[in-house]
Amino acid sequence: MSVQPGLHRQHCTVAAPTQLWLNANGRLAQDGGFSGLLHGDTRMLCQATVTVNGFSPEEVTVESAPGGVLRVRGLIRGIEGHTADPAVEVLQTWTVTPGVVRHSLKVGTSLDSLDLELAVDLAADFTDMAAIRLSRFAKPQPPEPADDHSLRWHNDGRTLAISAPGRNGGASAPAAGAADGSSGDARGDVTRLVWHGTAGRGRPFDAEWQAVLDETESAVVAAAPSYLAVPAMALPAGPLRTLLKNSLDELDGLRMATRRLPDAPFMAAGAPWYFTLFGRDSLWAARFLLPLDSGLATGTLRTLAEFQGSATVPDSAEEPGKILHELRAKELVLESEGLRLPPVYYGAVDSTALWLCLLGELWRTGKADDAVRALLPAAQRAAQCLLASAGPADGDGLLRYQDVSGHGLSNQGWKDSGDAMQFRDGRLAEGPIALAEVQGYAHQAATATAELLDAVGEPGAGELRDFATALAQRFRERFWVEDAQGPYPAMALDGQGTPLDIPGSNMGHLLGTGILGPTEARHVAARLLSPELFSGFGLHTLSHRAAGFWPFSYHCGSVWSHDTAIAVRGLLAEGFTAEAKALAEGLLAASAAFGYRLPELFAGVTAAESSLAVPYPASCHPQAWSSASAVVLAQALGGLR
Repeated sequence: MSVQPGLHRQHCTVAAPTQLWLNANGRLAQDGGFSGLLHGDTRMLCQATVTVNGFSPEEVTVESAPGGVLRVRGLIRGIEGHTADPAVEVLQTWTVTPGVVRHSLKVGTSLDSLDLELAVDLAADFTDMAAIRLSRFAKPQPPEPADDHSLRWHNDGRTLAISAPGRNGGASAPAAGAADGSSGDARGDVTRLVWHGTAGRGRPFDAEWQAVLDETESAVVAAAPSYLAVPAMALPAGPLRTLLKNSLDELDGLRMATRRLPDAPFMAAGAPWYFTLFGRDSLWAARFLLPLDSGLATGTLRTLAEFQGSATVPDSAEEPGKILHELRAKELVLESEGLRLPPVYYGAVDSTALWLCLLGELWRTGKADDAVRALLPAAQRAAQCLLASAGPADGDGLLRYQDVSGHGLSNQGWKDSGDAMQFRDGRLAEGPIALAEVQGYAHQAATATAELLDAVGEPGAGELRDFATALAQRFRERFWVEDAQGPYPAMALDGQGTPLDIPGSNMGHLLGTGILGPTEARHVAARLLSPELFSGFGLHTLSHRAAGFWPFSYHCGSVWSHDTAIAVRGLLAEGFTAEAKALAEGLLAASAAFGYRLPELFAGVTAAESSLAVPYPASCHPQAWSSASAVVLAQALGGLR
């Protein structure tokens, strides 16, 4: 099995559906790692390296700025000056907007005069995202014939067009040509843009080129920007405000819509691998952001309702009324993981309940009554799907999952890696599996939907309330176990109904759903804050007492930002404000290691072992539900309503 490319040292800025990734040295280079200019599910440009008189700049700083901007400041050491100090500086400014990326270059010098040749070597490979995840890169291809100032590539409905007009007064226009700098049609894998001119002290040389990217078959498009902002006077200056400001800027770059409903925004799950609609991720991000943006909740609900299941299709896990898991333009194939997911895939046991939870929360805000009423038919279908899901599989009335296609996700909750569900001794649980948190989601979904149906005078509330009452009783009887530290809810039951005998962070998701009584909620709060699960920075996904615990495991010992934030949110809902504050302070402290931003996850190395949170190298960033977690921290620490 291939190891995913490391991302923790990479520099990224996004404007959905476009992404720019630079390597640790601030370069877009074919160096065996991961960098590139991506659009949709494709890396289009795999190289854009800069030289001045044949010398590459050495990166000094890489800074991000609002509006999809990355600034790379570098020095040229190969051009001699009057002293031992570097005499030439190159400032690169990348600006990413949906479908358009500008690369501005400014060459400054301490010399009185410098004749220079500024070159940018370009290569386009059109590698699919699935192949990139396996570090399998396509061979770059030459562009089509074009004029002296533009380049164009076409590949299976995907287009990359580059233009480079001349600038800086008397500077000559750039020549598009082969990598040896000759003008005319490009030959070989690398194409060069060249500018010739003069710079001097106080007289920098400027140049710019632009890339326009398009994918006609993509399922998603850019959404109208929202420009989320920290509410005036809501938070004082300091780390929390910085985190919230950075996070909201990241979220602006993750706003997407579908071609079917371009006016219905949602959050892409995350960059680079999950840059599309994911039911679970997009719903949680919208729930976290509801205090700031009810329009996003409306758009997310509408979009998912548009793709709501209407038939029983085992290959895609579709069922009538079911909410999808992920949407792509084409089939996703990850051979090393045995996955082959259809473009519209429904393999998630929780998305339907989470959709109903968000709908109920949106209704209670009173800000979108008309939108909620318009979604009632979808809500009734989702509610019937929920009731059916807890029905005849084995007669125990719990929501379970099991992949029957043979090529879908083996685990279909938020911990969806193959080893996520395991016993204390490391044995993997066999399905059909009933997840603890999914029962909580279903309980909240049923009670919230019953309240909504009563409010609008629609039938069905009684059946949903009966279902919720019975589910809470079954959960109490089946999931609660006990060890030397006391009682706790198991994170799942296997196909035989046996509880997994080691605590996991899943129990934090139960808080605030109504499935726990006051004493049970107190037991959960105490276990979450115990050293067994709380690393000091956030919640371990799995107890460190488990045989399968590993701090660098995706779901068996790492710390996920959104997972801890869900627990914080639930603790606040249950009235455990001190406990919520403790977890929130830990996550805020962790964000310092990432420039006061929250990645998808980080390693489960404890605060006692390291003064800074340790990266998980393959962690995505930005990730919608992680960035949106900053709002929950502000609620716990800053009083944001």
